[in-house]
Amino acid sequence: MRYYAMIKYCCSSTTASGSSISIISEAQTQDAKVNEIPAFCKEEVSFLSISKDKRMAATLGLISMLCCVMLFPRLHAVILYTESNSSSSPIANLTLNPEKLKLTWDSSVTVTEYICSMKVGKRVVWKTVYNKTCMFSISQAKPIHKGALFQVQATYNNTFYSGEGRFIPQGMNGTSVENFSCVIYNISFMNCTWEAGRNAPEDTQYFLFWQYSKEEDEQECPHYVRDAPGRHIACSFQDVKDIKNTVYFLVNGSSNESEIQFYDEYIALYEIEKLTPPLNITVSCSEDRAECIVQWKWPQLSHLEGNGDGCFEYQIDIQNKKTNANPKESCNECPTVTETSYTFQNYNGEKKYSLQIRAKGDTCRISQNWGEWSEPIEFGTDGNPDDAVLTYETVLLLIALGTILVALVIFFLCKRYCSLKKLFSPVPQPKNKFGELFQISDKNIQREWMDLPPTKYETEEITTVEEIK
Repeated sequence: MRYYAMIKYCCSSTTASGSSISIISEAQTQDAKVNEIPAFCKEEVSFLSISKDKRMAATLGLISMLCCVMLFPRLHAVILYTESNSSSSPIANLTLNPEKLKLTWDSSVTVTEYICSMKVGKRVVWKTVYNKTCMFSISQAKPIHKGALFQVQATYNNTFYSGEGRFIPQGMNGTSVENFSCVIYNISFMNCTWEAGRNAPEDTQYFLFWQYSKEEDEQECPHYVRDAPGRHIACSFQDVKDIKNTVYFLVNGSSNESEIQFYDEYIALYEIEKLTPPLNITVSCSEDRAECIVQWKWPQLSHLEGNGDGCFEYQIDIQNKKTNANPKESCNECPTVTETSYTFQNYNGEKKYSLQIRAKGDTCRISQNWGEWSEPIEFGTDGNPDDAVLTYETVLLLIALGTILVALVIFFLCKRYCSLKKLFSPVPQPKNKFGELFQISDKNIQREWMDLPPTKYETEEITTVEEIK
């Protein structure tokens, strides 16, 4: 039966605070007690394959491996190391640093070439090295929160040898964060959000770390966002740089009730960027040709060097303003172009239009998701006669109401502060010489006319004399 030496040790920032060494069989590695790791300190568990008659020597040799330095937020995990069956294997003392994704080993013979690999699920990353150190960069690495297998292979005297380390995360299932996502907006701002694990205790607190390179130290979230109970559920970053690179994100957790599983992910920052709208949008219309020429410039990016023409795909949304001026998130009928100009056909000068444009990456290292819509730009004229009549009637009504209001104000002011007789003095009239005639009553007039004698008419004779020659 094969036996393993298991090391458990807890470290503070610079020194080991406690350790334990035990020899267990291969069958015992599946025991639940082996996977128990205290939650109050950083721990690492190492297994080295040894033969039964060398257990004591291995135990003494392992004592020298107990000191450690905390270089990264603790990862609750068990690491199981195994080697090839041959006792003369040149590969020995295989060690994995999960924070750096770094494999180191010893070799009893001179081997000029090693092949190391990292297997996560069905995905395998291979790397050829020429010394006894193998380190996977961020661009090559895969998330290990679900476990991973690290392997080193070598050939010596036509014999194949290998050693491997299996990374087994610890903690209660369902305690790591869920629905982790990040988005970059306004060129250099980033927000990351997550949800608490469905089985996480109420006192669980999460912490977000990120890292540009495995050679660099990690950085913790500068500004956490908390929910009502005070748990971290989001993080905001400012002045994010090197958006064209891939970044490693790690969300760790702590609780007094149970051990919390960690979550990690590698994200290419340019893929999560929400592009800003295109710049300098202009519209030039011609009623003779019944078309409009729309032109613009590509969106502003912090990581794009040189000319951005040909790197983007644009979506144009032109609508009749009276119909609908709000673009839809999924505009399947909207035309798309790769140039920075577009010709709008069937332009009607008597209608008013609304234009909006958005962009996404096409061929360059730019986000393939649609960015923000530009602000609406209106062009054309609204030639609806009903609207013109309505506007004319509205103006006349306002003029009439204004006139009446001014007249009323003048009337009350005059009534209050001045006399109408002084303001409107009477105009003198000429004397009526026939006024006495009209002072006789109607009865006297009728009586006088009735007492008048009848009129006598005399006959006048006219004699015509003609001269006779």
